Amino acid sequence: MPTLKTKTTPKNEKAKTPAKSDARIKPKPIENLDATSSSSPAFAEKLTSFWWDLAGVFLLALGFVLLLGGLGFTHGILLDAILHQLAIWFGIGCLIIPIALLLGAWLLLSRERQTELDFHLWRVILVELGVLSVLGSLSAFARENILIVEAGESLGGSIGWGLAHPLVSLIGWVPAGILLAVLSLILFLYGFNIFAWVESWARKRVSVPPLVASVPEGDLPTVIEPVAAESSVEVKPAVRTEPKPKTQASLPREYKQQRLELVDTPPASKPLERSKDLPPLSLLEDEKPVVANQATINTNAAIIEKTLQDFGIPAKVVGYRVGPSVTQYAVEPGYIEKGANEEERQKVRIAQISSLSKDLALALKAERLRIEAPVPGKSYVGIEIPNAVHTIVRLRPILESENFTRINSPLAIPLGRDVSGQPLVSDLTTMPHLLIAGATNSGKSICIAAITTCLVMNNTPEDLRLVMIDPKMVELTRFNGLPHLLGPVETDVERIKKVLQWAVGEMEARYKQLEMAHARNLDSYNTKMQHASQPKLPRLVILVDELADLMLSSPEETERALVRLAQKARAVGIHLIIATQRPSIDVVTGVIKANFPTRIAFTVASSVDSRVILDTGGAETLLGKGDMLFLHPEVGVPQRSQGVLVSDQELKRVISWWQAHTPQDEPQKVQAAMHKIDVAREDSPWEEIIQQQSESDGDEVLIDQAIRLLRRTQRASASYFQRQLHISYPRAAWLIDALEERGIIGPAQGGGKNREVFLDHQDEDEE
Repeated sequence: MPTLKTKTTPKNEKAKTPAKSDARIKPKPIENLDATSSSSPAFAEKLTSFWWDLAGVFLLALGFVLLLGGLGFTHGILLDAILHQLAIWFGIGCLIIPIALLLGAWLLLSRERQTELDFHLWRVILVELGVLSVLGSLSAFARENILIVEAGESLGGSIGWGLAHPLVSLIGWVPAGILLAVLSLILFLYGFNIFAWVESWARKRVSVPPLVASVPEGDLPTVIEPVAAESSVEVKPAVRTEPKPKTQASLPREYKQQRLELVDTPPASKPLERSKDLPPLSLLEDEKPVVANQATINTNAAIIEKTLQDFGIPAKVVGYRVGPSVTQYAVEPGYIEKGANEEERQKVRIAQISSLSKDLALALKAERLRIEAPVPGKSYVGIEIPNAVHTIVRLRPILESENFTRINSPLAIPLGRDVSGQPLVSDLTTMPHLLIAGATNSGKSICIAAITTCLVMNNTPEDLRLVMIDPKMVELTRFNGLPHLLGPVETDVERIKKVLQWAVGEMEARYKQLEMAHARNLDSYNTKMQHASQPKLPRLVILVDELADLMLSSPEETERALVRLAQKARAVGIHLIIATQRPSIDVVTGVIKANFPTRIAFTVASSVDSRVILDTGGAETLLGKGDMLFLHPEVGVPQRSQGVLVSDQELKRVISWWQAHTPQDEPQKVQAAMHKIDVAREDSPWEEIIQQQSESDGDEVLIDQAIRLLRRTQRASASYFQRQLHISYPRAAWLIDALEERGIIGPAQGGGKNREVFLDHQDEDEE
């Protein structure tokens, strides 16, 4: 019987032993994945895989050609002969042969990608046998004989009749058909490994832990080899060798049991009770919930910890938050050991984690990665990784959410869903103005459309009026016909200037009304008007889709009007929402930024543009398609969100509902309350300013014509101007008075004499 011998280590040899056993383990060299050698096992595996792939491609091509020929889409001498023989051998079941070949090809080609399908060659054989059993079942149920088979009119063909005939002779036609059908079903279930799929689905539903429990590394038993009795070889503990590297890295043990949990779980939504005067939420579309892929989350968490550990940064992923477009991983920094005492530990600095954004993006194979260090109000750093599938955010669930109802404001606007999937909403009355900037096709116009739709869903035309300015001519024109509009969507730059001028005048007029009513703001004024049974003033929201065009055409006039409105318009219920795709300092000037503290930044080209909008970087790392950063002065830190999408069909339904439920005289009543302006429904209140300006421009042209005429003729009289300029007598009389006021001509001399002209004579040739 072999005996076990152990060796006692002398005291003088104790010093030779290293302090840590791990020091004896040499680091394993990294394999070259691109290197191939005919003598290596990897080359043999690749060669075997190549032959399996070649067989799969052959079966795929053969099955596809036979399927097209069997369906009558193609013909040929060889193909028709093959199909004729298949019809004799397999009968009507010849169409199953191409399908079986395609299934076999799929099994061969997807053997490495099918996680739930344990690929074996015998599974392919089971599938083929199942197909043959189906042919036998068809032949048995059809009660075929040898004459029908030889004539080529058999359902199951010669093979089906050959399989069914012995069973028919023993147990009859019907039992034989049923037995073969059951046999084919069993073969298909085992061939496609349906039982494994069902078991895996059941485990995921009930969260059954795996049968094999993992053993900690510290609890591994020491392996001692037996030694023969006559041998004096000392017994040494067996050295535990590292396992061979696998093609795919396995997850750490702590991540296999789904240890990560959601942080900041959204609260349950409460149903919203709406007024009958407002459109129902059924006009809007619902959205699909965000579903987290636990396997992907655990994998990314392991990669994050491993990457940080490689750079000497101990950190731990303690949770995650799943949003529509990104998933934020909560990373808790650890301590760096400086000595044996705990007092000598040093906390990992946040800047160390932030500086590794590109390294983390490389390890996670992420196109863009953003690090929020730290998350406001939390004790961890947020690493935001784009989701494989983005979820569309709809307006209806946000209007039904508790976050929206908690604001309880008529000007509550939706901003989308944050990185945790919670609705992100804000109040326009507290902003009180909003600046939106981002690159082309980043989602600015969609954001304005969503905000406008939300406002008209929660306000009647009596409570809210809209002024829309769209120099691009294509985005906001969809809202034409909405009863909330004071006028049509303005697209001409020259008319837009007069719209801003009218808005400034409207602000000053409202201040006079508030002064007369001794009211501090619009809410107190409307309360007093309601008690006195007087019409109230509606809130006014001015939306500008593209600011760059206005700033390039008339920068001083545009900036002056916007700044005046931004500084004073809040108290009288006027709010501005402006957007631009050029976030440069010549468009978004310092004066405009100072009066627009609330801003939204969509994706931009560089960090310089991001600093122009948000005064900090981060917008250059956004994903586009509605991905935004929202900066509120009360928060101070940009909040990431996925914007709301309102389709054209939803918008049409909302506009049609308001057109059907708004009286024809409602716009006139509202505009009559605003300074007693009496205009037609299709007109706008700024038309009067535009007409006055046009007349003023025409008067200047007429005066210039009269001056040129006076230089030539030195004659000034109403009748003379009437004949020479082809104008009416009242117009000529007005022209005489205007020239006299400017000192160009003298006063009337009486007796029908011409007025004195104070201009030098100039001939037509000289002119």
